[in-house]
Amino acid sequence: MSFTDSQTLDDASGDAVAYALISRDGKGTVRRDVATTNSEPGLMAIRHDISGKGANILDRRLLQFSKTVTDDQGVPRIATVNLSLIVPRHDVITDQIVIDLVANAADFITGGGCGDSGLVSTAPLVQFLRGES
Repeated sequence: MSFTDSQTLDDASGDAVAYALISRDGKGTVRRDVATTNSEPGLMAIRHDISGKGANILDRRLLQFSKTVTDDQGVPRIATVNLSLIVPRHDVITDQIVIDLVANAADFITGGGCGDSGLVSTAPLVQFLRGES
């Protein structure tokens, strides 16, 4: 399973940002904000990696957003935000533990924007944890 090729997400003011799939490989996907250009792209990347062996295998998940803007000297400047998950592949670490950690981080960075009811849906996060792109 994979996330849908197009993803529409809200920005800080609540405006919709549509990301369309531009590449897919064995380690993940890259999507581009359809309102941006190839020379100044807004990108969304999902990457997956595995490290370790035996009982010490770690699933590494990266959700990355970046935006390129060219300054008045013609130099591209890139801002990047990463969400990185490193999860031991051991049954003592459950999806719920990771979901709660992500909710804590989201609540922290949004200044309490998750509210008392918690996350609206954990389905996309569970897909991400399963290695979907």
